[in-house]
Amino acid sequence: MPVTSKIEIKNASITKDNLSRLLKQICKEKTLIAPVRNDDLEDVNFLPVTDPAQICFDYDNTTTSPKEFFFPQYECMFTFSGTSHDSIEPANDEEEIVLFGVRACDVNGIQLLDKFYERNFEDNYYLSKRQKSVLISVACSELNDQCFCTSTETGPVLQDGFDIQLLTSVDGYAVQIGSEKGLQLFEKYKDLFGPPAEIDVRQLLEQAKKTAPKFDLQKVYNNLKQENVSEDLWEDIGERCQNCGLCLFLCPTCSCYSVKDQTTPLGENRRSRQWDACYFSSITRMAGGNNPVRTSAEMIKRKYQHKLVQQIDEFGTSGCVGCGRCSLACVGNVNWLENIIKIERAG
Repeated sequence: MPVTSKIEIKNASITKDNLSRLLKQICKEKTLIAPVRNDDLEDVNFLPVTDPAQICFDYDNTTTSPKEFFFPQYECMFTFSGTSHDSIEPANDEEEIVLFGVRACDVNGIQLLDKFYERNFEDNYYLSKRQKSVLISVACSELNDQCFCTSTETGPVLQDGFDIQLLTSVDGYAVQIGSEKGLQLFEKYKDLFGPPAEIDVRQLLEQAKKTAPKFDLQKVYNNLKQENVSEDLWEDIGERCQNCGLCLFLCPTCSCYSVKDQTTPLGENRRSRQWDACYFSSITRMAGGNNPVRTSAEMIKRKYQHKLVQQIDEFGTSGCVGCGRCSLACVGNVNWLENIIKIERAG
């Protein structure tokens, strides 16, 4: 049940006025999710919009990742009235959405979640939402201070795996269509698109690579894999970590959840799942009460090993996409990037 059927990349262009017309038309027919600025809180987040005028185009990245539209913080899986399987009523409320303005790092995060939820036992709750979605990504024209996508090879421009990618050009945007879903949307609104823009995507990629990576991912992988990192680093991070899980909830690739049954005040029995995190003993504790992750230092070490070794081994891509959200949000002043650089220089 693949959520993205890749095609040979098709090139086009679109003016800013026609992009506004396209988004306005999408609003009438589907649910459009896009970056919206909150002036009171001074942040930008993905929200449903009913008019392109609500969309923020001038932003580095959103505070939260777009994964919540496919993997919600809370999700009712099904309702039931008794102990028999016959009483189960699945919760099928997926709607067709177009997610506009996604950065390359977040598209890579979603691609990793796709692989995670497609493996072994397919998770239809996640995959059905992805099947009904189209991602329109907007490549970053420059890197901001917090991100390090060139180090994790996840941006700022996508080379494949996207539905539609927009790249800023002189008169609007160069357009790349990279999947069947993207092609269907393109064909439906074909009159709004123009011929291929005079922009060399390969040159953009090369220009992005000129921004020196902040660390060598292969060296980080090797040092973690070979246990070259001093335990003092894990102890230091563990002492400052508040175990709040905020970095994990903001991470575009974290997928931990817990499942529970509950009865609502109206008497409806529900089985639901909600976000959980490996920082919480409730998810690492085993039957019988034993917890293999006994200290904060062990927990921290496990997180770095998972993101920068295990997921590379399993999925062929880093579990960190270089968005920098975790470092910005950490209340204990734990800087993920600085610690990765320390790991790179270990041994």
